[in-house]
Amino acid sequence: MPMQAADTDDFAALVEANWPAVAGRLGERRAAFLDTAVQQAARHGLVAPLEAARYLNLCFAFGPAFETRPQHEWALALLADERLAPAVKLHQLKYRAVPELQRQGGDAAALQRADAALADRADAARRAADPDAEPLPRQACDIEAIDLRVLEADWRHEYRAVEGQWQRVPGPPPPAALRIDGAHPAPAVLSVLTHAPGRGPQARLQVRQALHGGCGERHPAVRWLGAEGLARWHGHEARAVSWPVAAMAPQPPATGLGLALAEEIPPGVALLETPTCALRDEGLPLGPLRTQVWTYPADQWLFALQREAGPEWTWSTAAAPAAGATPATRCRIERDGFALDARGWIEGFDQGLAQALRQGFGGLFEQWSQRAQNAGMQARPALLTGRAALAWGWREGAGGLAGEALMRVAGELDLGCGLAVSLDGEFDLGGSRARVQLSAEGDVRLQRSVLREQAKPGLLDAVLPCRAAFRLPFSMAVDPIAHDDGLVWAEAGPCSGAIVGEAGLRPRLSGGSGWQWFVRASVEPVVAPVMLADPLLGQVRRHLALLPALPLLDWSLG
Repeated sequence: MPMQAADTDDFAALVEANWPAVAGRLGERRAAFLDTAVQQAARHGLVAPLEAARYLNLCFAFGPAFETRPQHEWALALLADERLAPAVKLHQLKYRAVPELQRQGGDAAALQRADAALADRADAARRAADPDAEPLPRQACDIEAIDLRVLEADWRHEYRAVEGQWQRVPGPPPPAALRIDGAHPAPAVLSVLTHAPGRGPQARLQVRQALHGGCGERHPAVRWLGAEGLARWHGHEARAVSWPVAAMAPQPPATGLGLALAEEIPPGVALLETPTCALRDEGLPLGPLRTQVWTYPADQWLFALQREAGPEWTWSTAAAPAAGATPATRCRIERDGFALDARGWIEGFDQGLAQALRQGFGGLFEQWSQRAQNAGMQARPALLTGRAALAWGWREGAGGLAGEALMRVAGELDLGCGLAVSLDGEFDLGGSRARVQLSAEGDVRLQRSVLREQAKPGLLDAVLPCRAAFRLPFSMAVDPIAHDDGLVWAEAGPCSGAIVGEAGLRPRLSGGSGWQWFVRASVEPVVAPVMLADPLLGQVRRHLALLPALPLLDWSLG
Protein backbone atom coordinates (compact mmCIF):
# COMPACT_ATOMS: atom_id res chain seq x y z
CA MET A 1 0.00 0.00 0.00
CA PRO A 2 1.53 3.39 -0.93
CA MET A 3 2.28 5.81 1.87
CA GLN A 4 0.04 8.86 2.27
CA ALA A 5 1.46 12.38 2.27
CA ALA A 6 0.68 12.65 6.00
CA ASP A 7 3.26 9.91 6.62
CA THR A 8 6.04 12.35 5.73
CA ASP A 9 5.84 14.11 9.08
CA ASP A 10 5.75 10.80 10.96
CA PHE A 11 8.85 9.59 9.13
CA ALA A 12 10.64 12.88 9.75
CA ALA A 13 9.87 12.67 13.45
CA LEU A 14 11.19 9.11 13.50
CA VAL A 15 14.46 10.25 11.92
CA GLU A 16 14.81 13.16 14.35
CA ALA A 17 14.31 10.83 17.30
CA ASN A 18 17.51 9.00 16.32
CA TRP A 19 19.49 12.26 15.89
CA PRO A 20 18.51 14.25 19.03
CA ALA A 21 21.69 16.33 19.12
CA VAL A 22 21.40 17.40 15.48
CA ALA A 23 17.68 18.09 15.87
CA GLY A 24 18.39 20.25 18.92
CA ARG A 25 20.96 22.35 17.08
CA LEU A 26 18.55 23.04 14.21
CA GLY A 27 16.14 24.95 16.41
CA GLU A 28 14.09 27.40 14.34
CA ARG A 29 15.81 26.19 11.17
CA ARG A 30 14.16 22.76 11.48
CA ALA A 31 11.28 23.42 9.08
CA ALA A 32 13.56 24.91 6.43
CA PHE A 33 16.00 22.01 6.82
CA LEU A 34 13.24 19.43 6.34
CA ASP A 35 11.73 21.25 3.35
CA THR A 36 15.12 21.58 1.69
CA ALA A 37 15.85 17.88 2.19
CA VAL A 38 12.49 16.83 0.75
CA GLN A 39 12.97 19.10 -2.28
CA GLN A 40 16.50 17.84 -2.83
CA ALA A 41 15.29 14.24 -2.61
CA ALA A 42 12.61 14.95 -5.21
CA ARG A 43 15.28 16.27 -7.62
CA HIS A 44 16.86 12.81 -7.48
CA GLY A 45 13.55 11.00 -8.06
CA LEU A 46 13.02 10.13 -4.38
CA VAL A 47 9.42 11.28 -4.10
CA ALA A 48 7.72 8.65 -1.93
CA PRO A 49 7.54 9.57 1.78
CA LEU A 50 9.72 6.61 2.80
CA GLU A 51 12.31 7.48 0.14
CA ALA A 52 12.39 11.13 1.18
CA ALA A 53 12.74 10.12 4.84
CA ARG A 54 15.69 7.81 4.13
CA TYR A 55 17.40 10.61 2.22
CA LEU A 56 16.64 12.93 5.17
CA ASN A 57 18.39 10.44 7.45
CA LEU A 58 21.53 10.81 5.32
CA CYS A 59 21.23 14.60 5.52
CA PHE A 60 21.17 14.34 9.33
CA ALA A 61 24.38 12.30 9.10
CA PHE A 62 26.28 14.42 6.53
CA GLY A 63 24.44 17.73 6.34
CA PRO A 64 21.98 19.25 3.84
CA ALA A 65 22.66 18.60 0.14
CA PHE A 66 25.65 16.54 1.23
CA GLU A 67 26.00 14.94 -2.23
CA THR A 68 26.99 18.28 -3.75
CA ARG A 69 30.21 18.44 -1.74
CA PRO A 70 33.44 17.23 -3.37
CA GLN A 71 34.13 14.63 -0.68
CA HIS A 72 30.76 13.04 -1.36
CA GLU A 73 30.98 12.66 -5.13
CA TRP A 74 30.27 8.95 -4.65
CA ALA A 75 26.80 9.86 -3.36
CA LEU A 76 26.04 12.13 -6.31
CA ALA A 77 27.10 9.38 -8.73
CA LEU A 78 24.65 6.95 -7.12
CA LEU A 79 21.79 9.44 -7.02
CA ALA A 80 22.32 10.39 -10.68
CA ASP A 81 22.43 6.78 -11.93
CA GLU A 82 19.12 6.38 -13.77
CA ARG A 83 19.60 2.62 -14.03
CA LEU A 84 19.11 2.20 -10.27
CA ALA A 85 15.68 2.05 -8.67
CA PRO A 86 15.13 4.44 -5.72
CA ALA A 87 15.30 1.59 -3.17
CA VAL A 88 18.62 0.41 -4.66
CA LYS A 89 20.08 3.94 -4.61
CA LEU A 90 19.17 4.41 -0.95
CA HIS A 91 20.50 0.98 0.05
CA GLN A 92 23.83 1.59 -1.68
CA LEU A 93 24.02 5.12 -0.20
CA LYS A 94 23.60 3.68 3.29
CA TYR A 95 26.12 0.91 2.53
CA ARG A 96 28.76 3.50 1.53
CA ALA A 97 27.77 5.98 4.22
CA VAL A 98 28.45 3.65 7.17
CA PRO A 99 32.24 3.26 6.58
CA GLU A 100 32.45 6.96 5.61
CA LEU A 101 30.94 8.01 8.94
CA GLN A 102 33.15 5.58 10.83
CA ARG A 103 36.20 7.02 9.11
CA GLN A 104 35.13 10.60 9.86
CA GLY A 105 34.11 9.90 13.45
CA GLY A 106 30.38 10.32 12.72
CA ASP A 107 27.52 8.39 14.25
CA ALA A 108 27.12 5.42 11.88
CA ALA A 109 25.04 3.57 14.45
CA ALA A 110 22.42 6.34 14.50
CA LEU A 111 22.19 6.22 10.70
CA GLN A 112 21.58 2.47 10.78
CA ARG A 113 19.07 2.68 13.66
CA ALA A 114 17.04 5.36 11.94
CA ASP A 115 17.03 3.51 8.62
CA ALA A 116 15.88 0.30 10.33
CA ALA A 117 13.18 2.20 12.24
CA LEU A 118 11.87 3.68 9.00
CA ALA A 119 11.67 0.22 7.42
CA ASP A 120 9.91 -1.13 10.53
CA ARG A 121 7.31 1.64 10.38
CA ALA A 122 6.71 1.07 6.66
CA ASP A 123 6.39 -2.70 7.14
CA ALA A 124 3.88 -2.20 9.96
CA ALA A 125 1.74 0.03 7.74
CA ARG A 126 1.88 -2.51 4.90
CA ARG A 127 0.86 -5.40 7.18
CA ALA A 128 -2.02 -3.35 8.59
CA ALA A 129 -3.40 -3.02 5.07
CA ASP A 130 -2.45 -6.54 3.93
CA PRO A 131 -1.45 -9.21 6.47
CA ASP A 132 0.29 -11.17 3.68
CA ALA A 133 2.40 -8.23 2.50
CA GLU A 134 6.08 -9.12 2.13
CA PRO A 135 8.54 -7.10 4.23
CA LEU A 136 10.74 -4.52 2.57
CA PRO A 137 14.20 -5.83 1.60
CA ARG A 138 16.93 -4.64 3.96
CA GLN A 139 20.05 -6.52 2.91
CA ALA A 140 21.75 -7.47 -0.33
CA CYS A 141 19.71 -10.10 -2.15
CA ASP A 142 20.25 -10.47 -5.89
CA ILE A 143 21.33 -12.95 -8.56
CA GLU A 144 24.81 -12.88 -10.06
CA ALA A 145 24.00 -15.23 -12.92
CA ILE A 146 21.48 -17.83 -14.04
CA ASP A 147 22.42 -20.95 -16.00
CA LEU A 148 19.66 -22.60 -18.04
CA ARG A 149 20.09 -25.90 -19.85
CA VAL A 150 18.13 -28.86 -21.19
CA LEU A 151 18.85 -32.28 -19.69
CA GLU A 152 17.97 -35.80 -20.86
CA ALA A 153 17.56 -34.98 -24.55
CA ASP A 154 19.61 -37.83 -26.04
CA TRP A 155 16.38 -39.34 -27.43
CA ARG A 156 16.13 -36.73 -30.15
CA HIS A 157 16.17 -37.99 -33.76
CA GLU A 158 15.35 -36.58 -37.18
CA TYR A 159 14.56 -38.04 -40.59
CA ARG A 160 17.17 -37.61 -43.30
CA ALA A 161 17.91 -39.06 -46.72
CA VAL A 162 20.90 -41.40 -46.35
CA GLU A 163 22.19 -42.78 -49.66
CA GLY A 164 18.79 -42.31 -51.22
CA GLN A 165 16.84 -43.89 -48.36
CA TRP A 166 14.92 -41.89 -45.76
CA GLN A 167 16.05 -42.98 -42.32
CA ARG A 168 15.62 -41.90 -38.72
CA VAL A 169 19.02 -40.74 -37.49
CA PRO A 170 20.27 -38.97 -34.34
CA GLY A 171 19.33 -35.31 -34.35
CA PRO A 172 21.42 -32.31 -33.35
CA PRO A 173 22.86 -32.22 -29.82
CA PRO A 174 20.90 -30.44 -27.11
CA PRO A 175 21.25 -26.66 -27.24
CA ALA A 176 24.14 -25.10 -25.38
CA ALA A 177 23.53 -23.82 -21.87
CA LEU A 178 22.20 -20.27 -21.71
CA ARG A 179 23.83 -17.87 -19.26
CA ILE A 180 21.99 -14.80 -18.03
CA ASP A 181 23.98 -12.14 -16.18
CA GLY A 182 24.73 -8.45 -16.27
CA ALA A 183 26.40 -8.74 -19.66
CA HIS A 184 23.88 -11.21 -21.12
CA PRO A 185 20.27 -10.14 -20.54
CA ALA A 186 17.44 -12.63 -20.51
CA PRO A 187 15.74 -13.26 -23.86
CA ALA A 188 12.07 -12.45 -24.25
CA VAL A 189 11.30 -16.10 -25.01
CA LEU A 190 12.95 -19.43 -24.23
CA SER A 191 12.30 -22.47 -26.43
CA VAL A 192 12.34 -26.08 -25.25
CA LEU A 193 11.65 -29.11 -27.46
CA THR A 194 9.84 -31.88 -25.64
CA HIS A 195 6.92 -34.29 -26.01
CA ALA A 196 3.33 -34.06 -24.92
CA PRO A 197 2.35 -36.53 -22.18
CA GLY A 198 2.04 -40.03 -23.59
CA ARG A 199 3.78 -39.23 -26.90
CA GLY A 200 7.42 -39.75 -25.97
CA PRO A 201 10.16 -38.83 -23.50
CA GLN A 202 10.23 -35.35 -22.05
CA ALA A 203 13.13 -32.98 -21.70
CA ARG A 204 14.14 -31.62 -18.31
CA LEU A 205 14.80 -27.93 -17.82
CA GLN A 206 17.53 -27.13 -15.31
CA VAL A 207 17.93 -23.77 -13.57
CA ARG A 208 21.06 -22.95 -11.58
CA GLN A 209 21.57 -19.65 -9.76
CA ALA A 210 24.75 -17.94 -8.60
CA LEU A 211 23.64 -15.63 -5.81
CA HIS A 212 24.70 -12.22 -4.55
CA GLY A 213 23.85 -12.18 -0.86
CA GLY A 214 20.45 -13.41 0.18
CA CYS A 215 17.60 -12.36 2.42
CA GLY A 216 17.46 -15.83 3.94
CA GLU A 217 13.66 -15.96 3.93
CA ARG A 218 12.01 -15.95 0.52
CA HIS A 219 15.03 -16.13 -1.77
CA PRO A 220 16.53 -17.82 -3.67
CA ALA A 221 13.41 -19.18 -5.30
CA VAL A 222 12.20 -20.64 -8.60
CA ARG A 223 8.61 -20.62 -9.83
CA TRP A 224 7.23 -22.48 -12.85
CA LEU A 225 3.69 -21.90 -14.05
CA GLY A 226 2.70 -24.32 -16.79
CA ALA A 227 -0.39 -26.12 -18.02
CA GLU A 228 0.03 -28.67 -15.22
CA GLY A 229 -0.09 -25.97 -12.52
CA LEU A 230 2.33 -24.03 -10.32
CA ALA A 231 5.59 -25.53 -9.00
CA ARG A 232 7.81 -23.70 -6.50
CA TRP A 233 11.23 -24.25 -4.99
CA HIS A 234 12.84 -22.19 -2.21
CA GLY A 235 16.10 -21.98 -0.36
CA HIS A 236 18.92 -24.41 -1.04
CA GLU A 237 16.98 -26.54 -3.56
CA ALA A 238 16.31 -23.44 -5.67
CA ARG A 239 20.03 -22.97 -6.29
CA ALA A 240 20.01 -25.91 -8.73
CA VAL A 241 16.73 -27.52 -9.70
CA SER A 242 15.39 -29.39 -12.73
CA TRP A 243 12.00 -30.72 -13.71
CA PRO A 244 10.33 -32.40 -16.73
CA VAL A 245 8.72 -30.06 -19.23
CA ALA A 246 5.74 -31.14 -21.35
CA ALA A 247 4.45 -29.85 -24.67
CA MET A 248 0.76 -29.38 -25.37
CA ALA A 249 -1.13 -32.35 -26.73
CA PRO A 250 -1.69 -31.59 -30.44
CA GLN A 251 -5.18 -31.46 -31.88
CA PRO A 252 -5.57 -33.62 -35.02
CA PRO A 253 -6.73 -31.70 -38.10
CA ALA A 254 -10.39 -31.80 -39.06
CA THR A 255 -9.56 -33.61 -42.31
CA GLY A 256 -9.58 -36.98 -40.54
CA LEU A 257 -6.18 -37.82 -42.04
CA GLY A 258 -4.38 -37.77 -38.68
CA LEU A 259 -1.84 -35.12 -39.61
CA ALA A 260 -1.17 -32.13 -41.80
CA LEU A 261 2.02 -31.96 -43.83
CA ALA A 262 4.67 -29.70 -42.25
CA GLU A 263 2.14 -28.30 -39.81
CA GLU A 264 3.54 -25.67 -37.44
CA ILE A 265 1.84 -26.97 -34.31
CA PRO A 266 1.84 -24.08 -31.81
CA PRO A 267 3.90 -24.41 -28.63
CA GLY A 268 2.63 -24.45 -25.10
CA VAL A 269 3.45 -21.37 -23.05
CA ALA A 270 4.79 -21.50 -19.51
CA LEU A 271 6.18 -18.83 -17.19
CA LEU A 272 9.58 -19.14 -15.50
CA GLU A 273 10.42 -16.84 -12.58
CA THR A 274 13.40 -16.53 -10.27
CA PRO A 275 12.26 -13.93 -7.72
CA THR A 276 14.77 -11.84 -5.81
CA CYS A 277 14.84 -8.61 -3.80
CA ALA A 278 17.03 -7.08 -6.55
CA LEU A 279 19.16 -5.32 -3.93
CA ARG A 280 22.94 -5.06 -4.19
CA ASP A 281 25.51 -3.30 -2.03
CA GLU A 282 27.31 -2.15 -5.17
CA GLY A 283 26.62 -2.18 -8.88
CA LEU A 284 23.53 -2.73 -10.97
CA PRO A 285 21.23 -5.53 -9.76
CA LEU A 286 20.38 -8.28 -12.19
CA GLY A 287 16.92 -8.46 -10.68
CA PRO A 288 14.33 -11.21 -10.99
CA LEU A 289 13.98 -13.34 -14.10
CA ARG A 290 10.48 -13.47 -15.53
CA THR A 291 10.29 -14.92 -19.00
CA GLN A 292 8.04 -17.08 -21.13
CA VAL A 293 9.11 -20.61 -22.01
CA TRP A 294 7.59 -21.96 -25.22
CA THR A 295 7.42 -25.76 -25.18
CA TYR A 296 7.44 -27.06 -28.75
CA PRO A 297 6.38 -30.62 -29.63
CA ALA A 298 9.52 -32.56 -30.51
CA ASP A 299 7.65 -34.98 -32.80
CA GLN A 300 9.51 -35.71 -36.04
CA TRP A 301 7.46 -36.80 -39.04
CA LEU A 302 8.05 -38.63 -42.31
CA PHE A 303 5.63 -38.82 -45.24
CA ALA A 304 6.76 -41.00 -48.16
CA LEU A 305 4.67 -41.49 -51.29
CA GLN A 306 4.96 -43.69 -54.37
CA ARG A 307 2.35 -43.70 -57.14
CA GLU A 308 1.95 -45.37 -60.51
CA ALA A 309 -0.06 -44.18 -63.49
CA GLY A 310 -3.54 -45.59 -63.89
CA PRO A 311 -5.16 -47.28 -66.91
CA GLU A 312 -6.68 -45.52 -69.88
CA TRP A 313 -10.33 -44.48 -69.59
CA THR A 314 -12.72 -44.53 -72.54
CA TRP A 315 -15.95 -42.59 -73.11
CA SER A 316 -18.44 -43.08 -75.94
CA THR A 317 -21.97 -41.99 -76.72
CA ALA A 318 -23.05 -45.59 -76.48
CA ALA A 319 -21.82 -46.31 -72.97
CA ALA A 320 -20.68 -44.58 -69.80
CA PRO A 321 -16.97 -44.86 -68.93
CA ALA A 322 -15.95 -47.87 -66.92
CA ALA A 323 -14.44 -47.09 -63.55
CA GLY A 324 -11.43 -49.24 -64.28
CA ALA A 325 -8.61 -49.99 -61.91
CA THR A 326 -7.28 -47.04 -59.94
CA PRO A 327 -3.58 -46.26 -59.60
CA ALA A 328 -1.69 -48.15 -56.95
CA THR A 329 -0.52 -45.72 -54.27
CA ARG A 330 1.87 -46.69 -51.52
CA CYS A 331 2.18 -44.34 -48.58
CA ARG A 332 4.39 -44.57 -45.51
CA ILE A 333 3.84 -42.24 -42.55
CA GLU A 334 5.99 -42.27 -39.41
CA ARG A 335 6.20 -40.24 -36.23
CA ASP A 336 9.36 -40.74 -34.21
CA GLY A 337 9.92 -44.17 -35.72
CA PHE A 338 6.35 -45.45 -35.30
CA ALA A 339 4.28 -46.24 -38.38
CA LEU A 340 0.91 -44.50 -38.57
CA ASP A 341 -2.28 -45.37 -40.42
CA ALA A 342 -1.98 -44.10 -44.01
CA ARG A 343 -5.24 -45.50 -45.40
CA GLY A 344 -6.93 -42.10 -45.54
CA TRP A 345 -4.12 -40.71 -47.68
CA ILE A 346 -4.11 -43.77 -49.98
CA GLU A 347 -7.87 -43.51 -50.46
CA GLY A 348 -7.54 -39.80 -51.14
CA PHE A 349 -5.16 -40.46 -54.01
CA ASP A 350 -6.53 -43.71 -55.40
CA GLN A 351 -10.21 -42.89 -55.03
CA GLY A 352 -10.57 -39.16 -54.43
CA LEU A 353 -8.24 -38.03 -57.21
CA ALA A 354 -9.52 -40.71 -59.60
CA GLN A 355 -13.13 -39.71 -58.95
CA ALA A 356 -12.36 -36.02 -59.45
CA LEU A 357 -10.62 -36.86 -62.73
CA ARG A 358 -13.54 -38.95 -63.98
CA GLN A 359 -15.97 -36.17 -63.14
CA GLY A 360 -13.81 -33.58 -64.86
CA PHE A 361 -13.31 -35.64 -67.99
CA GLY A 362 -16.99 -36.52 -67.95
CA GLY A 363 -17.80 -32.82 -68.18
CA LEU A 364 -15.30 -32.44 -71.00
CA PHE A 365 -16.84 -35.32 -72.92
CA GLU A 366 -20.33 -33.89 -72.39
CA GLN A 367 -19.26 -30.63 -74.03
CA TRP A 368 -17.59 -32.52 -76.86
CA SER A 369 -20.56 -34.80 -77.52
CA GLN A 370 -22.87 -31.76 -77.76
CA ARG A 371 -20.85 -30.62 -80.78
CA ALA A 372 -19.73 -33.89 -82.38
CA GLN A 373 -21.62 -36.90 -83.63
CA ASN A 374 -20.48 -40.45 -82.91
CA ALA A 375 -18.25 -38.90 -80.24
CA GLY A 376 -15.60 -40.76 -78.31
CA MET A 377 -12.83 -39.90 -75.86
CA GLN A 378 -9.84 -41.61 -74.33
CA ALA A 379 -7.96 -40.23 -71.32
CA ARG A 380 -4.81 -41.52 -69.66
CA PRO A 381 -4.03 -39.43 -66.54
CA ALA A 382 -0.68 -39.70 -64.79
CA LEU A 383 -0.86 -36.87 -62.26
CA LEU A 384 1.42 -36.87 -59.21
CA THR A 385 2.97 -40.19 -60.18
CA GLY A 386 6.44 -41.15 -59.05
CA ARG A 387 8.10 -40.72 -55.66
CA ALA A 388 8.01 -38.03 -52.99
CA ALA A 389 9.19 -37.81 -49.39
CA LEU A 390 8.78 -35.02 -46.88
CA ALA A 391 10.21 -34.91 -43.34
CA TRP A 392 9.52 -32.18 -40.82
CA GLY A 393 9.59 -31.24 -37.15
CA TRP A 394 10.52 -28.43 -34.79
CA ARG A 395 14.14 -27.72 -33.90
CA GLU A 396 15.86 -24.89 -32.06
CA GLY A 397 16.70 -21.73 -33.95
CA ALA A 398 20.14 -20.17 -34.23
CA GLY A 399 19.85 -18.84 -30.67
CA GLY A 400 19.41 -22.30 -29.15
CA LEU A 401 17.31 -21.93 -26.01
CA ALA A 402 16.95 -18.21 -26.66
CA GLY A 403 14.29 -17.20 -29.15
CA GLU A 404 11.68 -19.07 -31.13
CA ALA A 405 12.14 -22.52 -32.64
CA LEU A 406 11.89 -23.12 -36.39
CA MET A 407 10.13 -25.73 -38.46
CA ARG A 408 12.73 -27.93 -40.13
CA VAL A 409 11.63 -29.35 -43.47
CA ALA A 410 13.53 -31.75 -45.73
CA GLY A 411 12.18 -33.40 -48.82
CA GLU A 412 12.73 -34.90 -52.24
CA LEU A 413 10.06 -34.77 -54.93
CA ASP A 414 10.29 -36.60 -58.26
CA LEU A 415 6.76 -36.62 -59.58
CA GLY A 416 5.24 -36.60 -63.01
CA CYS A 417 2.35 -34.37 -64.03
CA GLY A 418 1.30 -36.18 -67.19
CA LEU A 419 -1.92 -36.30 -69.14
CA ALA A 420 -3.03 -37.68 -72.52
CA VAL A 421 -6.49 -36.89 -73.90
CA SER A 422 -7.88 -37.78 -77.31
CA LEU A 423 -11.36 -36.78 -78.53
CA ASP A 424 -12.87 -37.86 -81.84
CA GLY A 425 -16.19 -37.28 -83.59
CA GLU A 426 -17.88 -36.21 -86.80
CA PHE A 427 -18.70 -32.58 -87.67
CA ASP A 428 -20.87 -31.04 -90.40
CA LEU A 429 -19.68 -27.78 -91.91
CA GLY A 430 -21.43 -26.10 -94.82
CA GLY A 431 -22.84 -29.38 -96.02
CA SER A 432 -19.47 -31.12 -95.80
CA ARG A 433 -18.69 -33.78 -93.26
CA ALA A 434 -15.39 -34.82 -91.66
CA ARG A 435 -14.09 -36.82 -88.76
CA VAL A 436 -12.06 -34.72 -86.33
CA GLN A 437 -9.56 -35.94 -83.79
CA LEU A 438 -8.51 -33.50 -81.06
CA SER A 439 -5.68 -34.47 -78.75
CA ALA A 440 -3.49 -33.04 -76.01
CA GLU A 441 -0.59 -34.86 -74.41
CA GLY A 442 2.43 -34.07 -72.25
CA ASP A 443 4.34 -34.81 -69.06
CA VAL A 444 5.94 -32.16 -66.85
CA ARG A 445 8.31 -33.34 -64.12
CA LEU A 446 8.12 -31.96 -60.60
CA GLN A 447 11.67 -32.48 -59.37
CA ARG A 448 12.54 -30.50 -56.29
CA SER A 449 14.76 -30.85 -53.22
CA VAL A 450 13.80 -29.03 -50.02
CA LEU A 451 16.01 -28.40 -47.01
CA ARG A 452 15.14 -25.76 -44.47
CA GLU A 453 17.24 -25.83 -41.30
CA GLN A 454 17.62 -22.09 -40.70
CA ALA A 455 15.21 -19.22 -40.21
CA LYS A 456 15.90 -17.97 -43.73
CA PRO A 457 14.29 -18.75 -46.10
CA GLY A 458 10.91 -18.82 -44.42
CA LEU A 459 8.80 -21.95 -44.53
CA LEU A 460 6.54 -20.50 -47.21
CA ASP A 461 9.47 -19.59 -49.44
CA ALA A 462 11.06 -23.03 -48.94
CA VAL A 463 8.03 -25.19 -49.76
CA LEU A 464 5.98 -23.05 -52.14
CA PRO A 465 8.21 -23.93 -55.15
CA CYS A 466 7.20 -27.60 -54.74
CA ARG A 467 4.70 -27.39 -57.58
CA ALA A 468 4.74 -27.67 -61.34
CA ALA A 469 2.65 -25.82 -63.91
CA PHE A 470 1.77 -27.48 -67.19
CA ARG A 471 0.21 -26.42 -70.47
CA LEU A 472 -0.70 -29.11 -72.98
CA PRO A 473 -1.75 -27.56 -76.33
CA PHE A 474 -4.41 -29.25 -78.39
CA SER A 475 -3.65 -30.51 -81.89
CA MET A 476 -6.23 -31.43 -84.50
CA ALA A 477 -6.39 -33.95 -87.33
CA VAL A 478 -9.18 -33.92 -89.94
CA ASP A 479 -10.29 -36.90 -92.06
CA PRO A 480 -12.83 -35.73 -94.70
CA ILE A 481 -15.81 -37.96 -95.43
CA ALA A 482 -16.80 -38.28 -99.10
CA HIS A 483 -19.92 -36.34 -100.10
CA ASP A 484 -22.00 -36.42 -103.32
CA ASP A 485 -21.78 -32.66 -103.95
CA GLY A 486 -17.97 -32.68 -103.77
CA LEU A 487 -17.65 -30.39 -100.71
CA VAL A 488 -14.47 -31.10 -98.75
CA TRP A 489 -12.99 -29.29 -95.76
CA ALA A 490 -9.65 -29.59 -93.99
CA GLU A 491 -7.66 -27.85 -91.29
CA ALA A 492 -6.17 -24.50 -92.24
CA GLY A 493 -3.67 -24.14 -89.42
CA PRO A 494 -3.11 -25.10 -85.79
CA CYS A 495 -6.05 -24.83 -83.42
CA SER A 496 -6.04 -22.70 -80.31
CA GLY A 497 -6.60 -23.93 -76.77
CA ALA A 498 -4.86 -26.19 -74.29
CA ILE A 499 -5.27 -28.04 -71.04
CA VAL A 500 -3.55 -25.89 -68.40
CA GLY A 501 -2.98 -26.70 -64.77
CA GLU A 502 -0.76 -26.93 -61.76
CA ALA A 503 0.05 -29.70 -59.28
CA GLY A 504 2.16 -30.21 -56.17
CA LEU A 505 2.07 -28.73 -52.66
CA ARG A 506 0.30 -25.61 -51.47
CA PRO A 507 -0.71 -24.14 -48.07
CA ARG A 508 -3.79 -25.80 -46.66
CA LEU A 509 -7.09 -24.17 -47.60
CA SER A 510 -9.11 -26.14 -45.05
CA GLY A 511 -7.97 -24.10 -42.05
CA GLY A 512 -4.86 -24.22 -39.89
CA SER A 513 -1.24 -24.33 -40.90
CA GLY A 514 0.44 -27.03 -42.94
CA TRP A 515 0.43 -28.04 -46.60
CA GLN A 516 -1.72 -30.14 -48.90
CA TRP A 517 -1.35 -31.95 -52.20
CA PHE A 518 -3.35 -30.41 -55.00
CA VAL A 519 -4.09 -30.68 -58.72
CA ARG A 520 -5.85 -27.93 -60.62
CA ALA A 521 -6.64 -28.07 -64.35
CA SER A 522 -8.90 -26.35 -66.86
CA VAL A 523 -9.52 -26.26 -70.60
CA GLU A 524 -8.92 -23.16 -72.66
CA PRO A 525 -11.38 -22.53 -75.55
CA VAL A 526 -10.52 -24.61 -78.60
CA VAL A 527 -11.15 -22.99 -81.98
CA ALA A 528 -9.85 -24.48 -85.24
CA PRO A 529 -9.34 -22.63 -88.54
CA VAL A 530 -10.64 -24.77 -91.42
CA MET A 531 -10.77 -24.43 -95.20
CA LEU A 532 -13.95 -25.48 -97.04
CA ALA A 533 -13.36 -26.45 -100.70
CA ASP A 534 -16.53 -25.84 -102.76
CA PRO A 535 -16.48 -26.80 -106.51
CA LEU A 536 -18.64 -23.74 -107.29
CA LEU A 537 -17.53 -21.11 -104.76
CA GLY A 538 -13.91 -22.12 -104.39
CA GLN A 539 -12.11 -22.14 -101.05
CA VAL A 540 -13.88 -20.57 -98.03
CA ARG A 541 -12.10 -20.00 -94.71
CA ARG A 542 -14.11 -20.72 -91.55
CA HIS A 543 -13.50 -21.08 -87.78
CA LEU A 544 -14.88 -24.12 -86.02
CA ALA A 545 -15.56 -23.87 -82.25
CA LEU A 546 -14.72 -27.28 -80.84
CA LEU A 547 -14.68 -26.74 -77.05
CA PRO A 548 -15.56 -23.89 -74.69
CA ALA A 549 -13.52 -22.84 -71.66
CA LEU A 550 -14.37 -25.10 -68.75
CA PRO A 551 -12.90 -26.24 -65.44
CA LEU A 552 -11.52 -29.74 -65.51
CA LEU A 553 -10.25 -30.51 -62.02
CA ASP A 554 -9.75 -28.87 -58.61
CA TRP A 555 -8.64 -31.56 -56.16
CA SER A 556 -6.71 -31.39 -52.90
CA LEU A 557 -5.72 -33.74 -50.11
CA GLY A 558 -4.45 -32.74 -46.69
